[in-house]
Amino acid sequence: MSSFRKDDAGKIHILFTSQESHVLINLVEQLIELLGGESVLQSHSSEVWGHDDDPLLRLLGVTGSDAPPDDPVLRRLLPNAYADEQSAGEFRRYTEDSLRQKKRAHAMAIYEALIPQDEEWSADKPLDRGSIEVSLEQTEIMVWLGGLNDLRLALAVRLGIGENAPNIKEEHQKYELMKESDPMKAVYAVYSWLGWLQQSLLDQIL
Repeated sequence: MSSFRKDDAGKIHILFTSQESHVLINLVEQLIELLGGESVLQSHSSEVWGHDDDPLLRLLGVTGSDAPPDDPVLRRLLPNAYADEQSAGEFRRYTEDSLRQKKRAHAMAIYEALIPQDEEWSADKPLDRGSIEVSLEQTEIMVWLGGLNDLRLALAVRLGIGENAPNIKEEHQKYELMKESDPMKAVYAVYSWLGWLQQSLLDQIL
């Protein structure tokens, strides 16, 4: 299993296998599209501003909606800042778009680091190389930590992990004891792997 390491010069590296890169790229693409960004495979317009697209509000980064997203993953990634519904809605209206942009930028940074510039990417086949090395500058470390965390949160929602804090241990045990043939076992394996990547990166900076 790949992990981050620090060289003698203090720079952080990781060597991903082709399969690991393929999984991570696919997850990042899905996250970018979920957050309202353009598909990196096929550009398409995305409705970010709601039905009333006011140019001034767009310039100021104010979205047209103060309601939480319908998608449960987006609700976890873009949570209410306040318990009070009115205060939460007003805060969301002024901050959600910038938060979406930040999370998309983190995801794109991971994507661009994994896609060789001289190779055409296809989701239907693995990358045409045995491994891909990624080197992180100091400014990229927090970007990767944020992006990996968002991917892990997204999978946690799909797995139903973390929704009931007192039972989180039981939630993990359910998947650990699950039969290997169950498709959700594979999803949980990726979720655990993302946690491993996060921790290995944190270990290099703490």
